[in-house]
Amino acid sequence: MEVLIAMAAFIASHVLIARTRLKPALIARFGERAYLAGYSLLSLLLLGWVIWAVIAAERYLLWAAPAWAYGFAAILSLAGFVLIGIGVVTANPLSISFRQTGFDPDRPGVIGWVHHPLIWGLTLWAVAHIPANGDWPSLALFAGLAAFGAIGVYAVDRRRRRQLGAGEWRRMSAGRGHLDRGALIGAALGIGLWLFFLAIHPLLFGADPLAVLQAQLG
Repeated sequence: MEVLIAMAAFIASHVLIARTRLKPALIARFGERAYLAGYSLLSLLLLGWVIWAVIAAERYLLWAAPAWAYGFAAILSLAGFVLIGIGVVTANPLSISFRQTGFDPDRPGVIGWVHHPLIWGLTLWAVAHIPANGDWPSLALFAGLAAFGAIGVYAVDRRRRRQLGAGEWRRMSAGRGHLDRGALIGAALGIGLWLFFLAIHPLLFGADPLAVLQAQLG
């Protein structure tokens, strides 16, 4: 029950804050950077609550993890973290971003290929964990976050089109994607985060994916 309550709180925080008049009111009161910092902190705290509830909950096995699940999780989560890193450092008026200024629509970098790197990165991270975690409530966590991310891509895309206007949105999104300095910095940040979470994974969650992979490959 706590898992469902925590998931509901996590989703409600996005719907009731980011998609209502409360968001512009908070930005007007505290400024955009302070709003993004506070909103990100709240999201991390609620996500932490969800993960804690999943760890503490009684488990019901739905399927045994296949042998390929751990390699799949490692590769796909690496791609997810790279996108998250790029999303953190890259200016992106088309999506959720910590930087809304400094974007060049003629040289959009990775944004020319992926309009929503931060959301897609989190979605890939969630999808990566589904095959290796065949139990309730792990399925509720990872499948729920994956679905939330996929829906979020559509919702943010529609909202940005409406905010920018059709003509401006087309101008902003028409540039061809390419690798730039920001993408390389973001990718390096993402790889660093991936390695960090691999290292502390046994401490936080009890499972050691590196040990499992080494045993399979050894």
